[in-house]
Amino acid sequence: MALRGGAKIALAMLIGVAGVAALVLGYGWWRASRHAAVTIRVDDLALRTSTQPYGAPRGVAITLRDDAGAVLATGRSVEPLGYIALAHPDPAIGTCEAVPPALRRDDYPACHEQQARWAATWAGRARSADVAVGGCTIRDAPLAVWHSNSEWLLWWVPLPHVGGLPHRYFDLSVAVDSAACTAAKR
Repeated sequence: MALRGGAKIALAMLIGVAGVAALVLGYGWWRASRHAAVTIRVDDLALRTSTQPYGAPRGVAITLRDDAGAVLATGRSVEPLGYIALAHPDPAIGTCEAVPPALRRDDYPACHEQQARWAATWAGRARSADVAVGGCTIRDAPLAVWHSNSEWLLWWVPLPHVGGLPHRYFDLSVAVDSAACTAAKR
């Protein structure tokens, strides 16, 4: 049965809309697979209190490794805030925190883009960490890895709290007991 003029136009429009939707979602998936945001947390059971099962140590240095023990990334805590900034292996990139405040408006977005592309190459393979806290160095502490890749579906939504260019998100955490200088179980 042949389609009439109006039905042909409707079918062409439906195919066009489906094609545009596939391209938009495909781009979101592609970009999220090549850009990652990584958060690293060190939980120190030696810093527990009556209200908290662990604390966040200061002055942390960390080396992240894969299953074979190869170094994937290194990082240091940024004081006085205490979060851990990862250093790109290329010293010219380093950490985005190294961008001088006067240049951040122009240089920080480019640094963040390089960091996000780099993180996508290794974050999913991180399995263990060497952690230095104070005078204690703990080798091969197991990492807990949480991963999310759900942002690519809604990247195109023009709302401040929804859309935006998509990333995969990795939350890496390691538990240590700096008093005993050992990796800890939660």
